[in-house]
Amino acid sequence: MEAQGFTNGHATWTSAMSSFMLSYLSNVVSIGERTSSGFKKVHYNSCAKAINEKFQITLNGEQIKNHLKTWSRRFAKINRIRKVSGTGWDEDSFTITMDEEHYNGYVKVLFLLPAICVQSAICV
Repeated sequence: MEAQGFTNGHATWTSAMSSFMLSYLSNVVSIGERTSSGFKKVHYNSCAKAINEKFQITLNGEQIKNHLKTWSRRFAKINRIRKVSGTGWDEDSFTITMDEEHYNGYVKVLFLLPAICVQSAICV
């Protein structure tokens, strides 16, 4: 029988599960158990055990590690966008703000130029 929270062999993460994982691992950092080289396998496994008990699913430490990598990539993208000239931060809604002119220019550079490079094999 397939475990709850899985589709096609991949875990399906809810916001509550992600939030719990991030909170759990941040607690590991705050109590000083995380090493300078990152989390140990025991940290991922104990996080998986806590999530499994709370949400009645079956995750393992490797899935926790992979999901943390996903969040790290998301966080890196958010920070990269926040550093773009013309962006702001709305503390009430926790969103990045950008006026329309800057947004249109950013989208053009981010999405249109790579497509042009691929089609013409000439990159700017």
